Amino acid sequence: MDRKKFFLLSFAAVVVLICVLLKVFMYFGYNRASTKICVTPGLDTKFVPQGSSRLADKNIYLFCGYMDDNEPSRIFLVENGNVKLVKLRNTDGSDYDGHAGGITCAGDFVYISNAAQIFVINKSDLLNAKDGDTVRFAGSVEVPCRSSFCSCDGNMLYVGEYHAKGYDTDGSHMLGTPDGRQYYALVFAYKINPNTAYGLDSSHPVAAYSICDKIQGFAVTPDGRAVLSQSAGFMNSYLKIYDINGEADGEFSDAGRTIPLYFLDSKRFVEDLKMPRMSEDIECVDGRILLSFEAGAEKFGKGILPFTEKHSVLIDIG
Repeated sequence: MDRKKFFLLSFAAVVVLICVLLKVFMYFGYNRASTKICVTPGLDTKFVPQGSSRLADKNIYLFCGYMDDNEPSRIFLVENGNVKLVKLRNTDGSDYDGHAGGITCAGDFVYISNAAQIFVINKSDLLNAKDGDTVRFAGSVEVPCRSSFCSCDGNMLYVGEYHAKGYDTDGSHMLGTPDGRQYYALVFAYKINPNTAYGLDSSHPVAAYSICDKIQGFAVTPDGRAVLSQSAGFMNSYLKIYDINGEADGEFSDAGRTIPLYFLDSKRFVEDLKMPRMSEDIECVDGRILLSFEAGAEKFGKGILPFTEKHSVLIDIG
């Protein structure tokens, strides 16, 4: 080996080592708390992951997202290392190529959030589909927010919106917090009810949560903590944790109906966890937080940049 080639290889090895050590140092808490579930499926295609969930009775992980080439949006089902791809269609049979910002499930249904709606899929259709098949939405439910992400805790379905510069929300969602700040986004809670259409009492939300900017996901833990996934662009991501036990902080009027309102500000803040960039929608799974990242998608360079997380993980938040 000539000296020039040896020098280049040595330099590359040093750079890789430095990046590994920096990742360990920068995200020490995240690395210690997280357990890798699998490499996020679809990263070898134009797929851009947005949401993740789990069918608890089947121990099947679900990953949804959109395609960066206008192909139909899709769900990947991962069970014991085996991956199945299912493409999505609207109720009229046309291809669905929407953002598919979040995914969650309860009872007999799987829910996908986007465009101020919750799209509903029969769980049996998803499970019975073969790899590469398409599945139609069974229907949809309109919700009073942008519907950027969603999650379930067994009793409630939560659906919320992302706000940042260039991503506006309804003016009524701009609220002053008890600690003196302005928030512009809301999360709404709906009761899960297996005796209603689509397993969801969609007539009205039963609570609202005022949240800060750049939130990509929201989930509630069994002990009454709200966990938020915050990210924007190539900056660090954060899991932000708030205590939502106790009485509401106020009221919010939705379509003439008054519902309890909780402000997730400094008065309810518990802690946060710094993470690699581009964290997405989350779900609480057995007390831990299921999370995927979109940074490894081809759209963002296939993870060539340092500190990219290509795995989906479960995070222990104590």
